[in-house]
Amino acid sequence: MKLGIDFGTTNSAVAVAGAGGVPRILELIPGEPIQRTVIHCDPDGVVRFGNAAFRSYEEHDLQGRFLRSLKAFLPQEVPRLTLGPERLDFHQIVGYYLRFLLERTEAVTGQRPSEVIVGRPVRFHADPEKDAFALKQLEQALAFAGITDWRLQMEPVAAAHLYERGLDAERLVLVGDFGGGTSDFAILRVGPQRLGQDRAEDVLGTSGVAKAGDALDGRFMEAFLMEYFGRGAGYRARYTDEIKTWNHSATRHIKKLYDVHRLRTPTLEMQLDRIEDRMVNPTIIRRLRRLIFDDLGFPMAWAIEATKREFSESERTTFQFVEFYSKEMNIAREVDRDTFAAESAAILAEYDGAIDEVLDVAGLTVADIDEVFLTGGTSQLPFIRGIFATRFGADRLRHADAFSSVCAGLALS
Repeated sequence: MKLGIDFGTTNSAVAVAGAGGVPRILELIPGEPIQRTVIHCDPDGVVRFGNAAFRSYEEHDLQGRFLRSLKAFLPQEVPRLTLGPERLDFHQIVGYYLRFLLERTEAVTGQRPSEVIVGRPVRFHADPEKDAFALKQLEQALAFAGITDWRLQMEPVAAAHLYERGLDAERLVLVGDFGGGTSDFAILRVGPQRLGQDRAEDVLGTSGVAKAGDALDGRFMEAFLMEYFGRGAGYRARYTDEIKTWNHSATRHIKKLYDVHRLRTPTLEMQLDRIEDRMVNPTIIRRLRRLIFDDLGFPMAWAIEATKREFSESERTTFQFVEFYSKEMNIAREVDRDTFAAESAAILAEYDGAIDEVLDVAGLTVADIDEVFLTGGTSQLPFIRGIFATRFGADRLRHADAFSSVCAGLALS
């Protein structure tokens, strides 16, 4: 049995190549083909993975250790972490999650896979040394998980392998795969006559940007939410009635929502305590304290994620965050897609540059590309699709299931 593992920043999934080579996404838990890439150790020390971990975190009122965006930390030197009764290196944390995927696969299929193909981004990080370190950590995690007969496949290449099954003739395809942590691009020759062959020479070029859904969440924060957490807030100077503008570094760092827990220090807590009474609006400090010290970065990211999904269909919507359990600190405000796109302009420019790069590596022009295949949750945003429509024409754009294309393609690789 050949198994494809799509280990994603936000979500993960596994697929097997079924009868006739048709890929099948496995429901590791009945009714759940997609598993969140999260781990939760509850206050009693019970460790859970995937969707069960997400539910456990909510059921325990956001208490316990909750690990998210594991893939995004692969390029970093992460200190050893305590998980349940164990103190672990980061690659072991990732390995436990991969072992969860493997064990659930064996429970569902009754078989141990003979071959495992694991997806990887074109670039984990723009820095080559950090990119190599991420790859090393992933390989160590696979070994720790007990996965022996494995190989890696670039995620956009895997997506292309699924895409070509629906073609009736050869095409030159540019694939854009937009996930939670990375955005990857590849140009390939695809077609039904190439199925099952060695595909090394079919990959004409690749490029990648280590920014995707999580980075766009930060731009959403900048565009719509920072005034709720201190941007432009006034405070009274000591011994005078002068109103000054509060400018604390924490208000900049919270835009990395999956990293908010790192801000929890006694020094910051003391600083917030000292300034609260002097703020023109003390609620801002209470809200910021709750976000950081009550570990609400994750629920905030989920609320932004829900709003981004609405942006795939609507130009305007209402962002709502009601996790603070205090009415005065709830957030509800109108947001619009154009403002979000304008705030994300620098990231969009990097995507444009990556398209230039992959065309240059392949020695091709825009006119040479027959079709553009977009996949990944972030690709659903109209201003992401607009980059490709502007350059290649809307008539050349294609898409499939945003959350399963890579996984299914890995089982075919």
